[in-house]
Amino acid sequence: MPSPVRPLPALADLTPPPASPHRGAPRRVPGSVRRTSHLNVTWPAGYGSPMNLSAGARDLVTGRDGQATVVDSAQLRVTVDNTRTLRSLTSVPPRRALAGLIGQNGGRGYRARLRELVPEDVTTGSPLHFLLDDMPGATLVAPIAWRLWPGEQDKLDRFAAATQASRVEAMREVCSGWRADGGPLERMSQGCGLEQNLVPAHPLEQPDDPLAWHRIPAPPGDSAMFRRRRRVDVIAPELREQGVMTVDSAFRDSMWSPQGVETIVHEYGVHATVDPATMRLVGIHADPRVLPFETCPSAAGNVDLLLGEPMRTLRARVIRLLVGTDGCTHLNDALRALAEVPVLVDQLVTTGRID
Repeated sequence: MPSPVRPLPALADLTPPPASPHRGAPRRVPGSVRRTSHLNVTWPAGYGSPMNLSAGARDLVTGRDGQATVVDSAQLRVTVDNTRTLRSLTSVPPRRALAGLIGQNGGRGYRARLRELVPEDVTTGSPLHFLLDDMPGATLVAPIAWRLWPGEQDKLDRFAAATQASRVEAMREVCSGWRADGGPLERMSQGCGLEQNLVPAHPLEQPDDPLAWHRIPAPPGDSAMFRRRRRVDVIAPELREQGVMTVDSAFRDSMWSPQGVETIVHEYGVHATVDPATMRLVGIHADPRVLPFETCPSAAGNVDLLLGEPMRTLRARVIRLLVGTDGCTHLNDALRALAEVPVLVDQLVTTGRID
């Protein structure tokens, strides 16, 4: 495994974790395409029971005339037990080969199995693959949703105490947030509370644009829910004087309290420019909006390590170029999702919405 290449900032120079969630979404513009997705995770039988994952994604093209057309979509339903083993899976569009995931772990080795089972979806960057690829990260983080539910927090604390030593070693230097000399790792090693930064959410919907997002089911209300949500906008280069393609994306992990309040765990924005002739990344900026710890945002300054990379390779290249403390687990997830930018551009072209 490669080593990080950038020095970490001094601890004394760190500022409090960001607490500026997005509000709404950018207005759709003519000559653009927007991919949105969500993964809702719930526990119908309560804490410790199997997770039910309900997910959806949609690609929406906005033509030069301002008319919107849904060009692709997908849905996914999965049951995962508390060892992250897949117990059931259905999808729209259907893929019989995905039955090969049943009984398999949804963590290590999962994405390699996807490449074997549904190679066409992986290669074409379909909305279904977008959801399938997101599942390991969502199911790993999702149990934090019980933190807001009285009575269940004690169970989480007992589990954390029982696994403290292994968790410390597993997390050490895995990303910028868990730097070896940082406060979060030190607090965990001492068995103290992590004092995670949690921020009330603003709605991401646009009241004057019902097509800004696809339909997303509401939380159940009587049990915990975790949601991962993404938006990727690609604007055709003809609308930009510099002749580059503009990409604007957002990523949010959130959870709901018994009172129905949405609270953000992780949120990023990513802004990028792409050379339409080569489909290579020519500009990028990461915008940390909500992160757990003061050590987390350091990774945002390292995204320039991706400059010059072909967009289609980002799912593999991000985890090779932003290694350890050079990266952030959730930022890396947001960056990997940009690999489908060429797919979205093809949709603009094939629908005749741009030249």
